[in-house]
Amino acid sequence: MTLEAAMAVPFFLCAVTALLYLFVFTAQNGQAYRRLMEKAEMLAVTAGQITEDDPYIRLYDYETAELPFVSLFPVRHPVIRKVEIRGWTGYTGETFTGNGQEELVYKTPGGEVYHKSRDCTYLKLSVHMVSAAELPNCRNESGGKYDPCEYCVRKESPGRMVYIADYGVSYHNSRNCQGLKRTVMAVPLSHTEGLRCCSRCGS
Repeated sequence: MTLEAAMAVPFFLCAVTALLYLFVFTAQNGQAYRRLMEKAEMLAVTAGQITEDDPYIRLYDYETAELPFVSLFPVRHPVIRKVEIRGWTGYTGETFTGNGQEELVYKTPGGEVYHKSRDCTYLKLSVHMVSAAELPNCRNESGGKYDPCEYCVRKESPGRMVYIADYGVSYHNSRNCQGLKRTVMAVPLSHTEGLRCCSRCGS
């Protein structure tokens, strides 16, 4: 083997190895995108927790890929993945009442009633911020007082400002408290056995 050939072989092997690595990285990147999309699709069914001003779910993933053998020193390249999917809140009940298909209604996990309208005020919380000093005089639409939220208040004292909902039963220290969010599911009417029809939107 000549000197030139002996010197060329290592460079050739490095080039082949780098090319193979790029193929592997491309496959791994595709798998990462699929995992991110699957996660977004799972989150889409909880679209009741998404603000109505922005009905889209956006997930980001970031990593630094190291590309060996490309130069004398390892090359690090930032890889940013983004997945955007619209939150799914079900079809309107009217959509499924034709052609012999069953009507869809709406319910929340653990709820005792089902709703005929996705826009029912019981499903769409109207949240207000009030001072803690005003809280003892505040009443919900049923005339009841507001109790401490089991998630964000518990045994703590209320903050200077708290959050209440017209049809809620608790006050909250955080606007992002899970008690101020609704997970709404669209289900066939036949799947609501044991649930009462909402008195507001079912009449």
